[in-house]
Amino acid sequence: MFCCYVDGEARMQLPTRRADNFSRRQWLAISGGLVAWGRLSASMAQEAPVADATVSPLVQYVAPKTYEMLIGARVFAGDGTMVRTTLLTVFPADWPEQTVEVIEAQVPPPLQFAVREMPGGNRQLVMKAAQIAPGSRLDALLRVRIQKSHIVGPEDTTELVVPRRVRADIRNYLGNSPYIEATSSEVRKVAKEIELEDPLTDWKKVEMVYEWVRENIEYRRLEPGDRKTVREAMRDRFGDCEEMTCTFIAICRALRVPARMVWLPGHCYPEFYMEDAGGTGYWLPCQVAGTRNFGSMPEYLPILQKGDRFKVPEKPKVESYLADYIVTQVVGGSSNPEVQFVRQLLGDAASLPAPDLDGQANPG
Repeated sequence: MFCCYVDGEARMQLPTRRADNFSRRQWLAISGGLVAWGRLSASMAQEAPVADATVSPLVQYVAPKTYEMLIGARVFAGDGTMVRTTLLTVFPADWPEQTVEVIEAQVPPPLQFAVREMPGGNRQLVMKAAQIAPGSRLDALLRVRIQKSHIVGPEDTTELVVPRRVRADIRNYLGNSPYIEATSSEVRKVAKEIELEDPLTDWKKVEMVYEWVRENIEYRRLEPGDRKTVREAMRDRFGDCEEMTCTFIAICRALRVPARMVWLPGHCYPEFYMEDAGGTGYWLPCQVAGTRNFGSMPEYLPILQKGDRFKVPEKPKVESYLADYIVTQVVGGSSNPEVQFVRQLLGDAASLPAPDLDGQANPG
């Protein structure tokens, strides 16, 4: 059986051994239960009550932009028969700032597909085939329409607080995750220093975390395979958007502030959770690696997923992201199959600007 975790869209020949450590940065650089096979889920579950822009003056979603995207995989069978094949790839979901609509699905037999709901409101595209004939080329692609809005944060933050009693679905964003050691002594030390400053509001406390990361973790673009844990980033005092985002999240969690990662093609940033006086919850973004944006996010690139702790049924370990993945068994033949996972922005969206790193490094 060939098992492969694939973190990029480049065509890859499946190895004849298990490969569990493909770089997350390659995935960045290009980039629940099953519904009935061959059909799409009709609705998207929200993981927390979030105020709608039309009824809340605190957070607004403005200047929407609509574009299309291809998501799926291209499979090139070798000269053997592929048996019991499963392909997994992340599938963008609805969020307050983003809506996703499937407008066309071209998944040829013998592949069948489903969109699987994952924890935290995320989605995953699952494609399976009992048998794929030698020499086959299968282009399994879904065309989606995405509407993405800019987030304008609150002008008056005085009523926003970190909830003392956190609901179960939000509690998942308070503990450790892969690469995010929120309970480490290094993280707790910084959190304690911020608490001793006695910030006047919860908003100011989180903003102090934001400023600490930007002042103490230098942005440097890292090569594939060089991802650091939070402890390593704090020790070395440098990292790229992943390390800076994870460090912000870890310190927030040490302060009992729920926080999570937001993954885009080529970038990531954190969100933190607060509630208003009426108990309505808000996930608020900030740009730790780039132009200063705290509580707002002027970004049109699609959100691929939110969160940093996932357990996929087909994989043995908890992971920080929903990586591309294929497992198959090849019977006969001498050449291995190849797979190309696809996340392609179409039309004008292909020229959407890369994340603004404010001159900190060359994002290309």
